Amino acid sequence: MDTTPDTAGPAGPERSADLADFAGKVVLITGGGGGIGSAAARRFTAQGGHVVLADIDRARGEAVARETGALFVRADTAELADNERLVRAAVDRFGGLDAVWLNSGVLAGSAIGDGFDPEAYRRLLAVNVDSVVYGVQAALPALRARGGGSITVTASTTGLRPSPDVFYAASKHAVVGLVRSLAPALAGDGVTLNVLCPGAVETPLIAGRLAAWRAAGVAVAAPDLVVDAMAVAVRDGRTGQAWVVAADTGITRFEFADLVVAGEGRLRFADGRVTSTTAGPHDDGGHDAPGDAPGARPGGPAAAPAAPPAPGR
Repeated sequence: MDTTPDTAGPAGPERSADLADFAGKVVLITGGGGGIGSAAARRFTAQGGHVVLADIDRARGEAVARETGALFVRADTAELADNERLVRAAVDRFGGLDAVWLNSGVLAGSAIGDGFDPEAYRRLLAVNVDSVVYGVQAALPALRARGGGSITVTASTTGLRPSPDVFYAASKHAVVGLVRSLAPALAGDGVTLNVLCPGAVETPLIAGRLAAWRAAGVAVAAPDLVVDAMAVAVRDGRTGQAWVVAADTGITRFEFADLVVAGEGRLRFADGRVTSTTAGPHDDGGHDAPGDAPGARPGGPAAAPAAPPAPGR
């Protein structure tokens, strides 16, 4: 296992080589009217990229589009049809698709116990998890047609650790697991799939929590640091990785334990079905090396910083 830490601080001239440049690239950003999405739109359009913004809030999305010159498409990313419409808009306007940032997200507004709200719970899972599944499903044909590309997903440090924000954390754990499991299957198409795990970030989504976090001494990052992390992950070129983003520790690739299940490497999955290969004379017991597809377990070797005790989007 590679144990060399991968870190990058806030962007500056000394870090520019670590950041992907989206000049001439077609980039689709969901949650494009929020703090992180709008910061990404400003960065990528300034570089000369062709940006398609999606947001359920028309007024907010259109304001960012007017400011940046991006194409805005009003969409509910918890719906597959809206994701497909977004991709068609990108291809129709700009001729293809190179990079996708699945950045939609909501907070829970509910908890186990007397205050449980099943509708708020289902909406959280739809926006935080379904939108990632639907976003990948919709974008994959266009990325394949381009010969490959990148998909980046915004999760949270709560997807890597326990959190009292239970439903939000559960949704982000699901996203991290989805990215790590799906990444090897997309590698053959030249598509990388990675996940960002920010701590506290100053965005409208969590505006009501900022005062409490700062009073508690939680470091709060600017949205531009998350944009830096996306550019680092794309430039890095690996797939199935999780990147922690925190104001006090910068951008760090997270290390996951390599949990081996004997015989798992001989299982093959396709179209929701599983088959088993036949063991050969040099069979290793069914252990895959990280990154091998389609039975692989994508790893994420590198040192992990302590995560700030707060979700961030």
